[in-house]
Amino acid sequence: IATHLNRNKLNPKQISAIRYFSTITIYVSSTGDMFIAGVADNLWLPVILCCLSVLGMFAGMLLRVRAFLYVGASFLALSIVSMIWHASQSLGHIWPWWAFGIGLGICILILFGTFEKRRNEMLELVDKLKAWDR
Repeated sequence: IATHLNRNKLNPKQISAIRYFSTITIYVSSTGDMFIAGVADNLWLPVILCCLSVLGMFAGMLLRVRAFLYVGASFLALSIVSMIWHASQSLGHIWPWWAFGIGLGICILILFGTFEKRRNEMLELVDKLKAWDR
């Protein structure tokens, strides 16, 4: 709130740094609680982190703030990997990692296929993303 009130006095790099720091602080507090309590004892903590990350990403898209989008995506990946690690440890097998790897590979192929099919639209989208607030 203080940054928003004083945005005229701050340069864009300072505003960006403050946004990243404050967003990371919120996510690290949720992540720290998840690792302290343990995923095995309470599976709701990574789910809450997933929901918080998705809400942060949507807020980033709605407000056009890249910091919210990037940090939300990073912590979403962290929560998904922690749930997969827990599933692998509790089952005593590595097949959850294989399933995750195969699913991720399929998603990457679909992403690249979409990028090639709609190259101009995707490049336009990337240019719009670069115009968002840092």
